Amino acid sequence: MILKHTRYLGPDFSLYYKDIRIQNNNITDIQPSLQAEHEEETIDCSDYLIYPALADCHVHTPDTLLRGLFSDMSLHEWCDETEQGRLQTYLFEYLDNSVGTPSFETLVLYAYLQYVKSGVGFIVETGQADESSGILEACAEKIGIKALVDWYDETPSHELTSTNLQRGTHFPEEEDLDEKGLQEAIDRVAKTSWPLMTHCLETRFRREEILRKFGMSTVELLNMQAVLDEKTILFHCVETSERDRALLSSSKATIVHCPVSNLISGARSMNLSDLLERGAHITLGTDYLTHDIWEVMRTTYAELKQSTKSEHFGANHVWNMASKAAAPIASASGYQGTIMVGAPADLLFVEDNFALSPLIETPGFSNVAYNTLIHTRPSMIKHVMLGGQWIIREGRCLTIDEETLEMEYAAILHSVFAEKLINRPDSLTH
Repeated sequence: MILKHTRYLGPDFSLYYKDIRIQNNNITDIQPSLQAEHEEETIDCSDYLIYPALADCHVHTPDTLLRGLFSDMSLHEWCDETEQGRLQTYLFEYLDNSVGTPSFETLVLYAYLQYVKSGVGFIVETGQADESSGILEACAEKIGIKALVDWYDETPSHELTSTNLQRGTHFPEEEDLDEKGLQEAIDRVAKTSWPLMTHCLETRFRREEILRKFGMSTVELLNMQAVLDEKTILFHCVETSERDRALLSSSKATIVHCPVSNLISGARSMNLSDLLERGAHITLGTDYLTHDIWEVMRTTYAELKQSTKSEHFGANHVWNMASKAAAPIASASGYQGTIMVGAPADLLFVEDNFALSPLIETPGFSNVAYNTLIHTRPSMIKHVMLGGQWIIREGRCLTIDEETLEMEYAAILHSVFAEKLINRPDSLTH
């Protein structure tokens, strides 16, 4: 396949005008002009800007039923005896009890569809229901999204059925961690060589808990146990000390910045600019409160511009965090987050219209990275290709029956919330 007349964001997030050849799921050639070989398909891309598919490195699925249920409530107050807390408990129990049912699969597929439609090609999946990792893998394969799935304390014996999937293991949350759980996590890493992931220093409460029990921060504890390295994935990292940030940077562990969920949950902001200056390896995540990675990217950009080092950081840094920076933890699933020869063909075809204009690129000035970051909306993404396969064409999913899925999702909303639901169920599919 040849993509003709493309304008694409290259590895430096500048705009390039070339033809792209795709063979066996990968980009095999990029030239000013390519000629089709015998019966080779060619696609005119002159109406689009082509971006690398994005990476959302912290998601909890299925989470759409929980939308808005955590507003104005601190993490350590969840599931309390308020009306809001009881509703949270009800939904968590519903999800746990629905694992293995068609309803649970519908919820997962619906969430994954939203990710792909927003331009996400790779996710780090930490789940939202007990013992659901196998189903999350199966649904990711069915949709076609690339995924690293957290198996928590399980080590399944069955092999992966897709090269677009990989597995990780979990370090217990700070409020749950004890000596036994610590040793079991270390043993699992040694046995599997999987990435180790956890929510890390997300709130003051969690920092105080780990200090109370171990006399050191989570970062210091991981470092002391020799499991803080390039295969470690740490979500949030809000309540870090200067020593924590030095260790995070030197270890090359992946930090997942979740600015929207941090802001909405009342947590403080991560010390983003300091970590970047130290050379820390940072990616982005939506967590559970939004499926729009673009909002996360724009919020991250705004945070950088509010820092004392704002002149050092720009839109290209945010683009990097949302794409290429995920490559070290995503390579086993075939995601690299860049458009270049040898990379998997994970591409977004974005409608080129006045919303992004004027795009200017001169030897002395470019606004391409900024305009595409600030002004792109999911509705502008017309096609999504992952691993050289079309997942979305003309805004519709090719891998599943989207209309049936939406009807099934509406039925679940109605049955779960019953009289609490404001929307008429038949309106939710339109």
